[in-house]
Amino acid sequence: MKRPVPAQKLCPYCGKLYTPYVRTAAIQKTCGKAACIRKHKLTAHKSWMSRNPGCYRGRYLKVQAWLAAHPGYLARYRAKHPEYILRDNAGRCRRRQKLRSFRADIQETLLRRRILRIRELKGADIQETLRLKVDGILGMMSG
Repeated sequence: MKRPVPAQKLCPYCGKLYTPYVRTAAIQKTCGKAACIRKHKLTAHKSWMSRNPGCYRGRYLKVQAWLAAHPGYLARYRAKHPEYILRDNAGRCRRRQKLRSFRADIQETLLRRRILRIRELKGADIQETLRLKVDGILGMMSG
């Protein structure tokens, strides 16, 4: 018996129409492009994690116990899988750069807030002098 061709659906990630696979038409959520599948997996995982917040709680102690029972495992694994080391190091480098840039953004924002507070001060010659100095500093920073 031949199944009827399902009606086209709209992919929630790329916004294009697609014809779902006949056998899974009722549950298929994306058009099937790799980017859309990746986005769907990410949103599904976030949703699942919000409903199960303690799913990884206590995992660290179990891993540490297992590693203690299997000494040298990580060293052997890394020796056999050099591509893992490269990928892991690249990821660590990206995470550190992101953290550094985030900290730099915070520092810059705090500095700008302080400067704006000084600019808002009015009523004294000392404050006028400070305002002129701040304007000079800002001029050097921006250009």
